Amino acid sequence: MKKSKKGFIFGCLIFFVLIIIIILFIGIIGGFLYLRTIPKLEDLTPSEIAETSKVYALDGTLLTEFHAAENREIIPFDKMSDNIKNAVVAVEDKRFYEHTGVDYKRIIGALIADIRSGTAAQGASTITMQYVKNVYFSPEKTLRRKINEALIAIQIERNYTKDKILEMYLNTIYFGSGAYGVEKASQIYFGKHASDLDIAQAALLAGLIRAPEVYNPFNNIDKAKVRRNIVLKLMYDQDKITKEQYLKALSTEIILNKESINSDLSNQNRTAPYFIDFVKQQLYEKKFTDRDVFKGGLRIYTTLDLSLQKKAEEAIKTIFPQDPGPSYGLISVDPNNGYIYALVGGKDYNKNKFNVITQGKRQPGSIFKVPVLMESIRQHLSPNDKYNPNGPITIDMPSGPDWVVENYGNERFDTNEMTVINATIHSVNVVYAQLIMKVGAKNVEKLLSDMEIYDIGSNPAIALGGLENGISPLDVSKIFSTLANNGIYRQPVCILKITDSVGNVLYEYNPDLNKKVILDEPSAYYTTKILQRVITEGTGKRANIGRPAAGKTGTTSDYRDAWFGGYTPELTTVVWMGYLESNKPMEKIDGRTVVGGSFPAEIWREFMSAALKDKPISEFKSPNGELVDVQVCLESGLLPTFWCPKESIGYMIFTKGKEPKEYCNIHNKVLVPDVIGKDINEAKQILEQLNFVISEVFEFNDTYNENIVFKTEPNSGIILESLSNEPLSITLYISKGLETIELPNFYGALKENAIKILQSLKFQNIEIVYDYNDTQPIDYIFNQDPQQGTKVNKNTKITLYVSKGENPEGVVPDLIGLNESDAVKKLNEAGFKNINIIYEESDKDIGIVIWQSVQSGVNYLKTQQVTIKISLGIKVPNVVGMGKNSAKNLLESLGFIVKILPDSTAIGKVINQIPPGNTYLSYGSIIEITIETTSETSSNTET
Repeated sequence: MKKSKKGFIFGCLIFFVLIIIIILFIGIIGGFLYLRTIPKLEDLTPSEIAETSKVYALDGTLLTEFHAAENREIIPFDKMSDNIKNAVVAVEDKRFYEHTGVDYKRIIGALIADIRSGTAAQGASTITMQYVKNVYFSPEKTLRRKINEALIAIQIERNYTKDKILEMYLNTIYFGSGAYGVEKASQIYFGKHASDLDIAQAALLAGLIRAPEVYNPFNNIDKAKVRRNIVLKLMYDQDKITKEQYLKALSTEIILNKESINSDLSNQNRTAPYFIDFVKQQLYEKKFTDRDVFKGGLRIYTTLDLSLQKKAEEAIKTIFPQDPGPSYGLISVDPNNGYIYALVGGKDYNKNKFNVITQGKRQPGSIFKVPVLMESIRQHLSPNDKYNPNGPITIDMPSGPDWVVENYGNERFDTNEMTVINATIHSVNVVYAQLIMKVGAKNVEKLLSDMEIYDIGSNPAIALGGLENGISPLDVSKIFSTLANNGIYRQPVCILKITDSVGNVLYEYNPDLNKKVILDEPSAYYTTKILQRVITEGTGKRANIGRPAAGKTGTTSDYRDAWFGGYTPELTTVVWMGYLESNKPMEKIDGRTVVGGSFPAEIWREFMSAALKDKPISEFKSPNGELVDVQVCLESGLLPTFWCPKESIGYMIFTKGKEPKEYCNIHNKVLVPDVIGKDINEAKQILEQLNFVISEVFEFNDTYNENIVFKTEPNSGIILESLSNEPLSITLYISKGLETIELPNFYGALKENAIKILQSLKFQNIEIVYDYNDTQPIDYIFNQDPQQGTKVNKNTKITLYVSKGENPEGVVPDLIGLNESDAVKKLNEAGFKNINIIYEESDKDIGIVIWQSVQSGVNYLKTQQVTIKISLGIKVPNVVGMGKNSAKNLLESLGFIVKILPDSTAIGKVINQIPPGNTYLSYGSIIEITIETTSETSSNTET
């Protein structure tokens, strides 16, 4: 049986060996056949066919083309700054000079990272592989292409030096802004040659390689700076720059060659350049890549109405025939579908490409009263409610300083009451400050987030335009478009459809997928009727176009921003004016102050008049249900009664026919409030506000302090109903408090004895806390709370701290950097006596602790051994007999400063050194070496 079993096992082993041999043979044959299909380097054509992308207006007119005009200047390797070489290698391929074209360590690391994250997020391409991909292959992402790319990279490495490969790569790669190659990138971004790049500039360019449009400093200098600093950190970590260079580069300001980028003639006289830039930004938002945009042959169909765009630009020129000084912007949107018909993003695209309409976060001033009004109506608060319009007023804030509010220009009114309607028409800050305290700033913030407007903040100052981060004119247009569309929000868009060059649809906008009901139709209509009066009789009179229109002005402090936003049933338009430097106030233009109701309103009027000239006049759509104002008890929502407090009586808006008919069912009866535990004065104030007649009885009480209510008759919770307005009576029982005693001293007392004393004094709330203590033996008291002599009563909590004896553990101190005696002393003071000292060579100062076996801050048994290592310094080698250069290089490699005698020009062998070899010195110490220079022969013994 045993022999048979052994034979079976041996047979199985032979079978598995044969299987493995067959698999290996098949793999070798398959690999050989695959390798035969790999193209040779000389057979590949280093070219790529790119197809121009086209952008069309709403009527199909070609607006512009996106193409990769490869603006490149080839330069040799020695004309490239070492800084750019080091920066690119550091961020793109830190083992470039070590691998043979494929970085297997990086591949394995990327594979492990991808497995851990569950995504293919990590890249493993070397610089050589990137060069191969850019020059020889299409961008398709297949396993076969990646293998071919790696194998061709190996061939490249065999045919070219590392420096030559890096030269070809740096002359090929795209850096954004039309710059191909490092020379053109240097000129475009910094106005200098690649040979002159400093460390910070080189790091910025190297950071562009991964995503040139995302990190382009002309588009977003903050993102570019963050990316630059990442590259600098990599350069420092890889010892390509010193710490001093790293810190200096981090603090270096990014100064761009703006004249170069603005002199790009391809951007001049372009139709709606700001709109086109916004289209490009949206392409990136929709995850299209640089290659898709500039080489992918896309057909991009936009919402731009060329006629309205021209009218927008002409309207501004009509109001400002010459440069007014400040910048300006205009956006016009169809509220019914979200189409952006016209966009003027700034004063002069050729001088400044910053799009203030889509990118500018500005303070909106009083134009932001509109969302506060919308939210108040959404909460059924009537705009006929009245508030004091005169300032300054001080509003008590739950957190932070009180809020002091004054009207614009310190305007005052000859009345102490003003409706929200009139406050909207005349833009009265004081009224809106009171309104938002009732509405709730967080509710306004939520309303805005429903319209995809974020980062507003929930400070009540938003009612007057005091936002955390400002708001763009694009976002302001969302507010007015929602009202124009009867309370329905539609996301503003600039791209309707994207296809490839043969017509395959890659993206198509569906307006029904991006809409949301913000207000019901009656509420939206009610708001619009108020905003119509802003134009007909309020601050927006200069925006009157002679047909139904609604809008709002906005002006910030010091005239830094001026707005007018308004709408008709067909079109929403927002106009902004101000300097791009947000803290710069606008001066008068032609003797007129720049406010929302002046130039912005006039530009709005000129544009809207022209845009709607040939369209029939249409009224705002009247909803099925009309809103009416009804005076109610705001707590019950019913008609008010005699018992309703004055502050609870106000107006609310209801759909006509659905207003309340019954009277308040809350304030015709009163719930006896719970004033137990309250101070007598606070309790009386509460009860008097409820019209109670109060009787007072004072008694001693063991539970409540002096002047605290401990009982009422009738009891709290009972409902008293007044049938004929008779006063309600209540009796308050008020505590005269407890007699107090001085707490005895329990320090050093046995726990049981102290407890007996406290219990005899009728103390019931006694807490015992055990802890280690070095001064008292076990079960003896070492502390108490309250302390001896404190006035207490029997309800006071008494805490006794009882010793558990001496603590066997101690906290290990931080010893690193201390000298030996101080370290030992510090350990002893912490209770550690078992100390092991090891002396070890290091580049640290002689005699200091460079390592400790137990980390500082750790709780450790005091009886356990703690080991410390003391620096001996660096051992000086014996260089006598060595050539000068060899000796000097050896000593300097160990961190010593070498002094050569008789002078630094001496050549020959070392005949003496001070100090001698095998001694120990600190890092950076001076070592003198004497050179024998007795003959010409000896001076030539070392080269």
